Amino acid sequence: MTKLQHQTLVRQENIETAELDGEWVLLNIETHSITKLNELGGSIWSLLEQYPTIPELTDQIVAEYGVDRVMVEQDIELFVTELIGVGLLQYA
Repeated sequence: MTKLQHQTLVRQENIETAELDGEWVLLNIETHSITKLNELGGSIWSLLEQYPTIPELTDQIVAEYGVDRVMVEQDIELFVTELIGVGLLQYA
């Protein structure tokens, strides 16, 4: 378990979100940068408000999609790290 596992995550407030044909578009209104997410990425993004930790997100994705927990947890951690890197998420 990594340090990130214990962190509470919050979405940046300056992000506008739209879902278009199964794809999510995130616009940072301060930097004008656009990030596209696939359906699973969009699901994780929408779950973050209610389930703000990697273990909670993992539980939800495993329950919804019936996939391997270890793989999902690793994928979510990588995804969250990327979102932090581009300024879409931060630690609470």
